[in-house]
Amino acid sequence: MLKNKLLIVALISAFCGMELIAQNNTNSPYSRYGYGILDDNSFGMGRAMGGIGYGLRSSRQINVKNPASYAEMDSLTFLFDFGVNLQNVWMKEAPTGAKESQINGNLEYIAMQFPLGKNVAASVGLLPFSYVGYSYGGTIANGAVSRLGEGGINQVYGGLSVNVYRGFSLGANISYLFGNIVHDNYIIPSAENSSSSVSEYKLHVSDFHFDFGAQYTQKLNEKDKFTIGAVYSPRKTLLGHEYSSRQVYDDSSSVPQQEGADTLTLKGRYDIASTYGLGFTFSRNNLFTVGADVTFQDWKDARFAGRTDVLNNRLKISVGGEYIPDYLSRSYHKRMRYRAGAFYNQSYLRINDAANGTTANMREAGVSCGLGLPIRSDKSVVNFALEYVNRNTTPQTLITENYLRISVSLTFNEFWFFKRQFE
Repeated sequence: MLKNKLLIVALISAFCGMELIAQNNTNSPYSRYGYGILDDNSFGMGRAMGGIGYGLRSSRQINVKNPASYAEMDSLTFLFDFGVNLQNVWMKEAPTGAKESQINGNLEYIAMQFPLGKNVAASVGLLPFSYVGYSYGGTIANGAVSRLGEGGINQVYGGLSVNVYRGFSLGANISYLFGNIVHDNYIIPSAENSSSSVSEYKLHVSDFHFDFGAQYTQKLNEKDKFTIGAVYSPRKTLLGHEYSSRQVYDDSSSVPQQEGADTLTLKGRYDIASTYGLGFTFSRNNLFTVGADVTFQDWKDARFAGRTDVLNNRLKISVGGEYIPDYLSRSYHKRMRYRAGAFYNQSYLRINDAANGTTANMREAGVSCGLGLPIRSDKSVVNFALEYVNRNTTPQTLITENYLRISVSLTFNEFWFFKRQFE
């Protein structure tokens, strides 16, 4: 009875906060470029393990990174998962030495998973695709400029997975992408009797996207098993609209003296790159698990604002592991899940430094650790992850960002499909 009440409370709280996912979850000036900072949709278990997921296969955790994993759950179980995070970022600008620190947090995702038969399972949820959020200024000839950005792209997904034959499973997600990315530029003149202006650019996305996955598990002996997983997402030409407008204000009036606006369709001008992912996990007695992922996205050939030379190909490598001393022990700390991992990400963003007329490429590196705390009465787990991420550019160092991020997720594992024999 208690666990059902807890689940109802969590469902109500999560769905009441669904709109928070669309809000900013970054303060990075680098989110001004491309579609912003991409989210890899790593849930509680994988987040603390460097973000791995292609080879993860668990009956107790949702793994949206590879839809083929859904079919691992048994036919009596219902899973519900939602996560939140809180992060602090320290930024330092290389040319000036200026420093800044900011804190933000948000609801990250909501997902659920349930069986449709003995070898078939489905999953649905709400996830972020990218984040945009920044605010900074600078000087220009005869004035100053202030740049603000907000928004991002979200996705509602539905997925299906089937155990095809003896350890081999296939899966697919269909996602509806939606959201707005807004960039505002405010120009304030230094001379008197001059006009100020506001330019706004908005990207509105409304389209569908597909992800495909496969996993194969081979038992090596009585204790050990090896799982290999692969994912593929085809390139997508986005649908939606882009809007641009400019308003000029005379200093003596708040009413715009001149207005201009334009609307264009996104089709043929904006793409989402193809994604290729490969990963594996090795597990012993379901107590010790290690794994690695490699992700490649061909953004260099994807169109952005009608051009194919403004983004870089993306490569991410992740490694991680989990250790459970004894999940059958009466000692609570022996049933806890201890996790750690690391990753390196060659970002898709290409940074244009207009002041120096140069471009720079963004790199990320991070380490993570965390705990999975089982709820005593059932199979549900509270997941904690602590991440440190360094973000920088090469060959020119522009702004260095250091993140300390705490993520918390709650996975409810319920026997909802069990038919009682006695009342």
